[in-house]
Amino acid sequence: MTNILIPTDFSSASIKLAEQALQTVNVNSVNIVFFHLFELPYSEFELLDPSRKKPYAHVMTDSFRQSCKQLKDQHSKAINKICFKFLEGNSAPLFRNFIDANEIDMIFCPDHYLFTAVHKLSADPRPVFKKSGVNIIREQVAAQTETVIETTRVIQPELVLIPANS
Repeated sequence: MTNILIPTDFSSASIKLAEQALQTVNVNSVNIVFFHLFELPYSEFELLDPSRKKPYAHVMTDSFRQSCKQLKDQHSKAINKICFKFLEGNSAPLFRNFIDANEIDMIFCPDHYLFTAVHKLSADPRPVFKKSGVNIIREQVAAQTETVIETTRVIQPELVLIPANS
């Protein structure tokens, strides 16, 4: 089972991205993970306020859910499941933890992808995608469709322990 992360703004453009991903990726069965990134609130009060509404509380519409259901029905052999994931915080280490926890195999983010904010805290996910170390599938839009897979290696510094002088 291949888990493909696709950035979403909860519009029909996201459904089209998923269809392009299915055409581009040659695997038998996939899980589609629609993903939206939010920045953390700027003030401490907003961050710690228990009554604060989550930024993703009202972004998903019934029409988008229905479109996802239709997509799954149209590609029932290829799509195992479709899910929606949100992340508050746009640091590379946090995103790598998200990738590991959700077992993401690849990210589908074509060159023609345009980020659309759905909330005042929405953040463009492309910078953290590039730092994730996960294969990013970019589709070149031209007369002939060409698939380019970009692999980014993340090098983490080694921890060196220095004994304390006694």
